[in-house]
Amino acid sequence: MPGIPEKTKENLLTIFPNVKIVGVHDGFLTEETEKEVIDEINSLQPNVLFVAMGAPKQEKWIYAHKDELKVDVAAGQGGTFDYEAGRIKRAPKVIQKIGMEWLWRLAKEPKRIVRMSVLPVYVLKLLFKKDKTKGKFDE
Repeated sequence: MPGIPEKTKENLLTIFPNVKIVGVHDGFLTEETEKEVIDEINSLQPNVLFVAMGAPKQEKWIYAHKDELKVDVAAGQGGTFDYEAGRIKRAPKVIQKIGMEWLWRLAKEPKRIVRMSVLPVYVLKLLFKKDKTKGKFDE
């Protein structure tokens, strides 16, 4: 969502004033702007790239461009930026503490159930995979 990356940066710099955030961009890319954004990322030379397009889009985007991106680490962030920007309220501390924030978010946004239901299937596939040395993206 436009404005979320900028607000996230502002809030994070308030909490961590010494962190170096070299750039931000919203995740709404077209085929035309995608190359420009990748070039911009590479020119800024970040060590870590956080991509927040929503799962699984962000993971697919990272994988599709892994050979073009000159970063040490690229990680999908899901809704993290929405929280950090203050767009979405986090679960109460007790829910966070017991690791059930995902359930809180599902209760607040029931339409997410279809998307979230694929996660346990993915985890089971990983657990019962014959060759444990290869990840999903290595196939």
